[in-house]
Amino acid sequence: MATCPMRFQRPWLLYILHLYILVNKNGAISPDGEALLRFRNAIISSDGILPLWRPEDTDPCNWRGVTCDLKTKRVIYLSLKNHKLSGPISPDLGKLEHLRVLALYNNNFYGTIPSELGNCTELQGM
Repeated sequence: MATCPMRFQRPWLLYILHLYILVNKNGAISPDGEALLRFRNAIISSDGILPLWRPEDTDPCNWRGVTCDLKTKRVIYLSLKNHKLSGPISPDLGKLEHLRVLALYNNNFYGTIPSELGNCTELQGM
């Protein structure tokens, strides 16, 4: 059985370690995705749209009802109208700082409108 001298093994070990770090760093969900998942977790019932938002999908821009800015990949549009959503509106939506449109009408939300939505300074009236 042949063995490699130690000087040839070290670069490969460093290469594998570097690759591991890059994969794990890129595999994390964005802060906008985390906020959307917390919103999803506060919802008690829906017509089935929210279970399609999966934590394993690191890019929430591909989730149904979510639109992102092409350059920044930040959520700018959240449209979940007419999906039979029931529950409180999560204050975590206030973390979507670049949100321009929030369409949640024709659902069954209850409770108060979170003051954190004031952090969404780019929200526009429709």
